[in-house]
Parts: sequence; structure tokens; C-alpha cells
Amino acid sequence: MIEFDVVGFMISWLTLFGIYAILSLTLNLESGTAGITNFGKVVFYGIGAYIGATLTTYLVLVLNGINVSEKPPYSIDGIILLGELGNKNPLLNIGLLTLSLVLAFIIAGILGYLLTYPILRVGPAFVGFTLLSSGELLRIFLQHYEPVGASKGLMAIPTPFGWIAESRVREAAYLCLVLGFLALTYVVTYRLVNSPLGRSLRALRDDEIAALCLGKHVPRIKATVLFIGSGFAGMAGVLLAYYLTSVNPNMFVPAVTFNVWAMIILGGFGNLKGSLVGAAILTFVDRVLTFITPLLGITIISP
Repeated sequence: MIEFDVVGFMISWLTLFGIYAILSLTLNLESGTAGITNFGKVVFYGIGAYIGATLTTYLVLVLNGINVSEKPPYSIDGIILLGELGNKNPLLNIGLLTLSLVLAFIIAGILGYLLTYPILRVGPAFVGFTLLSSGELLRIFLQHYEPVGASKGLMAIPTPFGWIAESRVREAAYLCLVLGFLALTYVVTYRLVNSPLGRSLRALRDDEIAALCLGKHVPRIKATVLFIGSGFAGMAGVLLAYYLTSVNPNMFVPAVTFNVWAMIILGGFGNLKGSLVGAAILTFVDRVLTFITPLLGITIISP
């Protein structure tokens, strides 16, 4: 008889919850508070994941004297070398994670900021579709771009806690890291929502024309909130890549965005605590299906 791993389930659920809660909080800031219909959340999430995966795998090989033109990280030889070298230098891994998080926030944030201006050109009715299409463009690009592994993606991403021998302790340490970033995201979004900028965001959501008449700089406000929300989504992507130790384009389909939308709808628009509740419920269901169905002899086939 197969036993149910309660501790493993809790660590897996809470880690996934922490990552998705970051996405849920920032989407609620953008859509629930500012009224921006963002159907492209997965764009910034995926960019962050690939920044973390690409930067880490390439630099680990380069810094160990490996010629990545001959043995790139997506090749069989590169994957084997990453498995051998990945956990030899804990300080390097922690440094690469830190660098990945910073770069993901900056790059994803700048992309969110720049997307504000074409979004303003198409008008509020088509914002969601514009962002949705940008997500598909990114996925198709990643599927055909060889330096990041194309459709195979990147594997054997070294983890910051790989030097810890006990796997359960290693997983718990990473969980604490994820929850720490979730706490940071909550504090930032809470302070923004309750700041003068937050009042401007609500005015923009309720009546954009009235906000313009009151002298609110609508493009700047939208650009600011998309920079912040996209930056944190990029960081969530890095955390996902390091958690799974692999990335591939099919992880970043539009369904990811709609899962996050379901979380904020479940928790309530404009309700930050509700975002946490929605993320907790849906990730719990996901983990239950992942852990319980094999014990029951049930196979779930998803498209």
C-alpha cells in the first residue's frame, strides 16, 4: 500500500501557493485596483523563468571553464555537466539566484512599462487581447529559439540549496525563501493600494475619463503599475524555474494567466487578502489531484 506523504504534500502546496500568490497579488493590483485587463500575465512570468534558467545554466558552465558553444546547457553533455557542477559552489548558486531575481524584475518591469504605450493605442476594449497575443508570441518564439533549448527547454538548473544533503530540509529552505518573497510582494502591493497612487488607480478603474478631467496622468499611472506588477511576476518566474529545476515553453500557455484570473475572481477584485485565499484554494486543488489520484489508481489526462 502506497502511503500519503503529508509533509511532502504540504511543502509542495505551500511552495506553489507562494509563487502563484505573487502572481495573484500583482494581477489584482493591475486589474482589480487599476482596471487594466491583463490577459498576458504569463508573458512576464515566462520571461522571468527563462532569465533565471538561461543565466544560471550558462554561467555555471562558463565559470567552470566549459565551452558553451561546444557543450551548451540544453545538450546532453551540458545537462550532465550541470548535474555534476551545479551543487559544488553554494555561494555561486545563491549569487546567481540573486542576480536572476534582480534582472527578472528589471527586464520584465521595463517590458510591462513599454507595453503600456501600444496598449493605450488600441483602447481599453482590446487591451486584454493585445496582452494575450503577446503571450502566445513569446511561447512560439521560445519553442524555436535554440539557445534556450527550443521546444525542449532547459534542465538541471542548479538550486541555491543544493548543498543541503537532506532533501526534505532543502525543500523546506526553498519554501521559506518563496514565502519571504510573497511577504515582500504583499507589503509592497498593500502599501501601493493604500497610497495616493492607489487612490489614483481606483479613480482610473471607476472612470478613466473622469480621472483625466481631474488631471490624472493616465499613461504614467498605467505604466507605473504595469512596471511593478510585471517586475514581481518576473521574480515569480525565477522562483518557479529554480523550484522545478527546468523550464520549457509549454509551461507558459495562456491557461496559466486564466488560472491566476480565477484566483482573484474567487478571492474578490481589489481584495489583496482574497488573492491569497484564491491562490491557496486553487493550488491546494492542484496538489490534491497531483498527490491523491495516483494513490486511487486514477489517471488524469490533460490537453
